[in-house]
Amino acid sequence: MSYMALYRAWRPQSFAEVVGQEKTVRALQNALKQGRISHAYLFSGPRGTGKTSMAKIVARAVNCAQPREGEPCNQCSYCEDILQGNFMDVIEIDAASNRGIDEIRDLREKVRMLPAQGKKKVYIIDEVHMLTTEAFNALLKTLEDPPDSVIFILATTELQKIPATILSRCQSYHFRRLTAGEIVERLRQVALSNNMTVSDEAFDLIARRANGGLRDALSSLDQIYSYKGAAISKTDALDVMGLVDDMYLSRLMAAVFARDVRTVIEMLGNALQQGKEAQQIVREAILFLRDLIVYSLLGNDAELAVVTESTRPHLQSLREQTDISSTMKALNTLMAGADRLRYSEGNRFQLELAFLELMAVPSETAGEDSSLAPGSAPAAAPKKTARAAENPSDEGRSPATVNKSARAKQEGKASQQEWTRLLAAVKEKKIPTHALLAQGKLLQHNPQEVVIGFKKAYKFHKEKLEENANKSILEEAVKEVWGRSATVRLVFLDDDDTQHPVVKKARELFGEEIVEVKE
Repeated sequence: MSYMALYRAWRPQSFAEVVGQEKTVRALQNALKQGRISHAYLFSGPRGTGKTSMAKIVARAVNCAQPREGEPCNQCSYCEDILQGNFMDVIEIDAASNRGIDEIRDLREKVRMLPAQGKKKVYIIDEVHMLTTEAFNALLKTLEDPPDSVIFILATTELQKIPATILSRCQSYHFRRLTAGEIVERLRQVALSNNMTVSDEAFDLIARRANGGLRDALSSLDQIYSYKGAAISKTDALDVMGLVDDMYLSRLMAAVFARDVRTVIEMLGNALQQGKEAQQIVREAILFLRDLIVYSLLGNDAELAVVTESTRPHLQSLREQTDISSTMKALNTLMAGADRLRYSEGNRFQLELAFLELMAVPSETAGEDSSLAPGSAPAAAPKKTARAAENPSDEGRSPATVNKSARAKQEGKASQQEWTRLLAAVKEKKIPTHALLAQGKLLQHNPQEVVIGFKKAYKFHKEKLEENANKSILEEAVKEVWGRSATVRLVFLDDDDTQHPVVKKARELFGEEIVEVKE
């Protein structure tokens, strides 16, 4: 006997075997028990959630010689013929291949013929949203006045594409996505029946990546089983499904938020060399960012998509280092990169570009987003004098010192504004160059020279920017921002930041004991 795929072997044969669609099952079973069968049904929902399987159960139930409580017996000749696909009065039509008006006209002519074998003639039209407008209009005429011996069951994954005129003539049932727990329970039954030994983490991984579709989960298990044998671990599942694990994602996103370009590029390259797909890496990273946002808001109550218990401490660490606003921006940036990957042949370049753009997303202070954290409340501010409220750091200081402090702040603000302008100009020209430049500091600019400093930890960034292509982009941006050509010089910062002119000026005004440098 030839091998049958698991999703086919485990297709539900009765209402009792259907997983996760309790409301739909109850409604249809009650209608069958009471003999209140509609002439047209519309089953909608994501793929792999049981629409076609339910349609076939209904087809057997209405033709069964010995139905029991609305269930088909699956033993009479009618049920057996339908199960084997040999029943003349159950007709399956793929609307994706038979979408024109000629096919529907042919259907309308055959509808008028009485059933050849059973009690009811059942038409199951899959992916019905693929029909043309003309075909829908032709089908509508049949749905308006069908023969008593005919039942239509329409199935679709895109309910919004079904005309309202069709919807109004059908009983509509929506099939929901299954939960990970429901999928795992069925996978355990399948594994036990086939003498498989599957780890809990592998079950969990397969169920989560199925996105609510049991058929996809069974297909994944079947694929892993064929490749790895009866003993299946989490690593086996990752290898066969082309996924990266949550620990890899945790280290990758930690490097992203630390703006560690070298580590990010190396990790992406290693994953691609191991046979991982660029699109899958981005998709998994998107799910990881989703987990980070939800965990930041809900804590341990969050239902996570890719992060497991073993990696939860790393998620907590990232939660403390990031803020929700910048993480949301990063998520949107990465989703845009995922869209580009779908239509690009240069997948490695687009993958690296997506993560370089991610590292260019500006980070905000946690305080600005503290209102989003669960249970947070704004603290009451202490009362101050009008002058102190305007400049809190000036309270208790002499007027001369306050004036000097104000001048230093103005110079620092002006320098930061110039730096922001330069970064924006570079970003317009080339985003990867902007990602490298963002780790530097503007030390000074004059008609002859622009000096940008980097900490020694960002040696890679400095060296990449010194390459001719990136250097030319910097010089072009400088000319645009300040209206003159100037040499760009890249230097290393001292550990105490004494090279920065604003810091120098502040120390000249107030002395070493007063000035404190903060990042």
